[in-house]
Amino acid sequence: MISLTYLGLYPYLRIRYREGFSERVGRVNKKQFKELDGDPVWVHAVSVGEVQAAFPLILRARKCKYSAPIFISTVTCTGKRMAQKLLSDLVDGHFYYPWDVPWVIRRSLDILNPKAYISLETEIWPYLLHELKKREIPSFLVNGRFSERSFKKACRSLEFWKETLECFSGILVKSSDDAEKLYFLGVNPDKVKIIGDVKIDALLLRQNKVNTEKLRARLQIKKGEPCFIAGSTHGGEETVVLEAFELVKGKVPLAKLVLVPRHPERAREVCSLAGQKHEVSLVSEIKQGWDVLVVDEVGLLFELYSLATGAFVGGSLIPKGGQNVLEPACFGVPIAFGPYMEDFSLPATELQRLGVAKVVENGQDLANVWLGALNIKAELKKKAVEYVKSLGGASKLAWNEVASCLR
Repeated sequence: MISLTYLGLYPYLRIRYREGFSERVGRVNKKQFKELDGDPVWVHAVSVGEVQAAFPLILRARKCKYSAPIFISTVTCTGKRMAQKLLSDLVDGHFYYPWDVPWVIRRSLDILNPKAYISLETEIWPYLLHELKKREIPSFLVNGRFSERSFKKACRSLEFWKETLECFSGILVKSSDDAEKLYFLGVNPDKVKIIGDVKIDALLLRQNKVNTEKLRARLQIKKGEPCFIAGSTHGGEETVVLEAFELVKGKVPLAKLVLVPRHPERAREVCSLAGQKHEVSLVSEIKQGWDVLVVDEVGLLFELYSLATGAFVGGSLIPKGGQNVLEPACFGVPIAFGPYMEDFSLPATELQRLGVAKVVENGQDLANVWLGALNIKAELKKKAVEYVKSLGGASKLAWNEVASCLR
């Protein structure tokens, strides 16, 4: 059935995924890779966030003197650009992920012949996993998780998910909550290990590389100008953010707002919306005297949080599960988010308990949080930073698990 569906969709897929199409159908050209000797480790990270999660894991592998090739695959073009930015010195090549169709998967594995396969977070592809198991190639899910929505769906097909997940050699998860979901789906507890979140290590590594003054100069943000960051926003959220900023601007005339849409292709649409009441600019073509800056560049959000007086984390005023609240917390930034934070519920709850984060439901709520951020106590900011640091170390544990199958 899957194969017939694939054939029916082929003309559409050919146009929709023309970038890297040959790789997506399993024709990976190994000549593009820097290193060809030895059996490679294949790391798969669907998009930007997963590539960032892969960064500390791959860095740990290299620090542990693992010298064989490491290839990374992504599904999205933005994921590829993030891989080029973060991993160009650590991996031996990138390719687009092959579609999960039997002959495409077999063709890809024949070409790549990986020694091991590592997938990040929610990337679970049944045909690939069964073929890896058949070929006795160890496979790992790192930072494995099911959102509440996807878990409920999985519960309707328990036998399918048990059979699929059992193909993994190891499933490394962030928390006991994630582990319990896997146990309920029938996964052998011996395959599941709670190691924490590898993304924390990524944040801590990237935090040390942020050049705040260079970024401030590039964006034309002067010292003393309060800057509020709205990160990973979705359609409908920008209206609330702009309403909040207007209220803040009425009391703090020097305030600036940086809007980072979750999907950069929406940047001009967001720009038009913001331009109805404010001097607006795109980050790719910065104009003098802007009040609202809209980001149309991938991979800049984390660095922007280093400039923030206060932050709003998107995907949370609408039911999208939220985004990573630990990014602004890394810099001790007071955080606001909406009621839909299922995908990051544990850190969201803890940051609320520490007094660094608050739930908002409208523009007035958000404005109140941002105005309060102007006078936040230093010890609260310090608590946020210390909390993030306390969660580190998962990438070392993850690589140790993978390495045990490579000896």
